[in-house]
Amino acid sequence: MEFAEIFTQMNWLPAVLLCGGMVFIIVEAFVPGFGFFGILGGVAAIAGIVVRIVDGLNVTQSIVLILLVFAFFLIAGIFMTFSARFGILGATGLFENRSTLATDYDKTEKALRKLVGKSGRTVGVLNLGGKAKINGKIYDVMSINSFIESNAHIKVVEIRNHTIMVRKWFE
Repeated sequence: MEFAEIFTQMNWLPAVLLCGGMVFIIVEAFVPGFGFFGILGGVAAIAGIVVRIVDGLNVTQSIVLILLVFAFFLIAGIFMTFSARFGILGATGLFENRSTLATDYDKTEKALRKLVGKSGRTVGVLNLGGKAKINGKIYDVMSINSFIESNAHIKVVEIRNHTIMVRKWFE
């Protein structure tokens, strides 16, 4: 009977505060953002607990009410964490869990390393950066230390951070 009295003898103010706080926590669990709804829900639930305790709960009933609200917050937090990792929230940009690197990042690095020592021609002017045709393919390249005119003969010197470094080459 004591447990039921926590809720059956509740006035409208603590009921509205507790229910509103729980609704805001549910909204925060489904639509996480800046924490506005979560903070508002937490404050409303705490205010509802305080008002209910002031209305006349004994110590045991107060502890039970606090534990029930805490358990609700904990379940909502676990749901949000699970959903952020595996569910609907994980598919949003809010919780990006994929790398921005291309899936063939390592393969690209190996393919570029094979170009070292190869020669080609600039497609346009290389004012430090530009394009060059090497082995029949056009690549973005960087000149090591100088301006290189259009259609000049170049040689790949090194690969630095996925960038093809070239130097003017004289045959």
